[in-house]
Formats: sequence, C-alpha cells, structure tokens
Amino acid sequence: MVLVAEEIELKLTASADTLAAVRAHPAVAAVQSGPMRTTQVVSTYYDTPARELAAAGIALRVRRAGDRWLQTVKGNGSAAAGMHQRAEFEWPLAQPRVDANKLADTPWRKLFAQHVRRCRPVFATDVERSAQPLTFADGTQATLCLDVGKIRAGRKHVPVTEIELELSQGDPARLFELATALVADLPARVSVASKAQRGYALAAQAPAEPRRARAVSLEADVPAYRALAQIGQECIAQIESNAEAMLASDDPEYLHQLRVGWRRLRSLFKLASLLAPPDKIVPLEQELEWVGETLGPARDYDVFAIETLPAVAAQFRGRREIVRLRARVARRRRRLRDAARQLLGTTRFQQLLLSLGAFLLELGKSASADGAVVLARDWVRPLLDKRNRKVHKRTRHAYRLEAPERHRARVAAKQLRYAAEFFSPLFSGKRANEFVSALSKLQGSLGRLNDLAVAGRLLTEVVPSTTDHELAHAIGIVRGWLAASVAPELKRLREARRRFAECVPFWD
Repeated sequence: MVLVAEEIELKLTASADTLAAVRAHPAVAAVQSGPMRTTQVVSTYYDTPARELAAAGIALRVRRAGDRWLQTVKGNGSAAAGMHQRAEFEWPLAQPRVDANKLADTPWRKLFAQHVRRCRPVFATDVERSAQPLTFADGTQATLCLDVGKIRAGRKHVPVTEIELELSQGDPARLFELATALVADLPARVSVASKAQRGYALAAQAPAEPRRARAVSLEADVPAYRALAQIGQECIAQIESNAEAMLASDDPEYLHQLRVGWRRLRSLFKLASLLAPPDKIVPLEQELEWVGETLGPARDYDVFAIETLPAVAAQFRGRREIVRLRARVARRRRRLRDAARQLLGTTRFQQLLLSLGAFLLELGKSASADGAVVLARDWVRPLLDKRNRKVHKRTRHAYRLEAPERHRARVAAKQLRYAAEFFSPLFSGKRANEFVSALSKLQGSLGRLNDLAVAGRLLTEVVPSTTDHELAHAIGIVRGWLAASVAPELKRLREARRRFAECVPFWD
C-alpha cells in the first residue's frame, strides 16, 4: 500500500489552447526539472446506487495510467482558492477491478465493509495527461499536469481542460506563486470542483447546489492563527463555489450565498487584523472592498426585484403602473448582474482568490511574536465580549431609532453573529446554538427593516425624476407599502431584542 498522507494540489481551468501556452510560460520554464511525459489516463469511479461513499466525502476509483492499473481512495478534505487537500491511499492492481481487501487498511474500513459489495461504476474520466516535474529554488518539488479529455456518465459527457500543480514535497506556497504568474498572463480560472464532484453532478443531471456557510470543526487546543486560517478557507470556498456556478446560472441564490461568503470573510479579516501585519492584510481588504462595490448593488436589486416588488404587486394586482415599474427594475437588475458576472471572470478576481489562499496558508503557520501559543478559545473570549456589549448597546432601543442607527445596529449584530458562528465549535453546543439562534432572529429583523430602507433608495435610482404620471403613481404606491411595512417589523424587532437579552453568552 502507498499512502500519500495528504495530497495537496492547486487546480486551474482553462481552454485547450491556453494549456498549450502553459508549457512555454517563463514561470514554468524557470522551474522545469525533467522532461514532460504524456500518458492516457482513464479513471472509473465507483459508488453505491444511493451514493453512500459520496455522502461520506469519499472517492473510490480504479485508474489505468499507461500500462498500469491503480486503485485509489481519497478522503474528504478541503478546497479553497483552488488548493485541494485530502488524504489519499493508493495501491497497484493486477487487474482492473476494485480489490475490497485493500480497503480494510483505510480509516473508512467500516464504511467500505458495509457498502463496497454494492459499488458499481458511476462515471469515468478519460484524459490525456502531460506531466512536467518542477523543482523550485527552495527545493520544493511538484508536478505540473495538463489534462485534456472528458468526463463521461452513460451517454452524457463534459470536457475537461485543467491545469494541476501537485505538491510532492516542500512548501505549498510555491504553488500559489506559480499559479498567480500563470493567471496574470493567461485566461485561466481558479477551480473549486474536482473531477469527482463534476462527475457526480453529471451522473445526477443536477446543477450544483448553492454553497451555504458551513461550520468549521476546530480542535479544542487550536491556536488562534490556525483557527482563523481554517475559517477563512471555508469562507473562500463559499465565495468561489458560488462564483463559479453564478457564471453559468441565473439562480439568484448563487449571488446571495456568494455575498454571504464575502461578508463572512470581511468580518473574519477584522479579527485577523488584530494578529496579522497590516501590510499583509490591508491590500486584501481593499480588494475585497472592490468586489463588494459590484456585488452589493447587484444583490440589493435582487431583493428589490424578487422579494419586495412582488409583495407589493400581490396587493395591487393588475395595476399597469406597477407592471411598468417592475419592468424598469428588472432591466437595471440584469445590468448589475451582468456587471457582477464580468467581475468574477476578470484576472483581478482570480488573482484575489489566489492571494487570499496564499495569505491564509501563511497565517495558519504563524506564531506569536514571542513564540508562545495563543489558543483560539482564550483569544476570542474578550473579542466576543466586546462585540456582544456593542450589540446590546446599539439595539437597546433599536425600535425607536431612525434607519441609519438601525443599520449600525444591524452591522454590529452581524459581526457578532459571524464571530459566534466561527468559534462556537470551541464551546458548549447547546448554549451556542441558543445564542446564535436568538441573535439570528434579531439580525434578521434588522435586516428586513434595512431592506425596506434600501428599497426606498432604489426607487429614487430607478426613477430619479419623471414627468410620467403613471410611474410617479407607482412609486407613490410602493413608498406607501414600504411605510406601512415598518410598524409590524418594529414590533417583531422589539420581541427579538427581548429574547436576545435573555441569552447567556456561551463563552462565559
């Protein structure tokens, strides 16, 4: 048995023409350490009819590479900023079929003992792989793989054109540096989906689900730097997964979840700025702000067009002026959505993802100035206390405040919620869940009030001035509906604030 304790590779997607240009790129030429070899690689992936292996995050395949057969099992790992990390077990095979006996040597022996007899082929990948050994100046060794081919599931197939940088030994930071050089000069994008994930999606004939925020499992004694890096990687995964899907889909939930990931990362950076050097973190914060300048308006118009105006129209059915207003809003929404898509496809955005990944990789390896280990559990307590006090102060009489003050209360609640969600795995689960639930209801009410205020502003943007009496009447109707919606929401806010005030902080 050959065990690669942790497979680390960085993936990019590009056209076949771009892959040809990668070979001649100066950054690749500078680190080549042997001839490039091309092999036909055919991999068949196995699972049960109910997909129990995929549900557990396990990939089982049998691969033919040249005249060799290999059986591989990959465990559930992480993928962020194009870098994929996971455990891998691999064995040579005498014949092209799954050897169940070998699976007993993996950490998933119980899973395989229960399901492997029912495993059948689900999909296959067939690629021509050109592999180039690389050696960097610091001794880091890696392999550049250029894959061109297809993923097949039954009669369905999709193309594969990938650039993989697979670490053999040394510092994974070199992979980010090389990928950044390639993206700067060539039309390549960071890839979050593995071939296995794409194959399962093809076999299921289902688009990828919008990726929502996921809790990060933190060890009780995890250092603060490492915890921040792990949480940040999850934020990036949420951003890039939804960004990739948004380029090919009109589902507004992708933009919504992309912006949630962006907000969570911004909030995390406020915490990380207490530990990381300003020269490392400030440029990234500026780039994230640049992204938000486009994502924010696009999401605001999504809410306005698909939530607020339909609620108004339901009360004023058949009103021509409302129909015309909705059509005008829809046109502006499409323009903003196109602008967001254009941003996600830019070289600048791809470089930002790689820069974020490189920063978090470095952050995770950091230590305090005196070499002492600062545990995340101890470090975050006073920060949660401070944010909690701010929320209590700003929401004490939130139902009496004007919109700008309520907005500041909402921001404070959001920042506390994200920090609480980030670090709650380090504390009591029940108390943390109760606290976050009450805080979420408070933030949700403040958010709905903010949506009403934003809708009023967007009306002015859509129709800044008009002599069109019909549109003017429509705006009057909407403003009246917005005003009437505030009072009941303020009542819900008051109740949400009361329930939150009863919660005991879970970190005490």
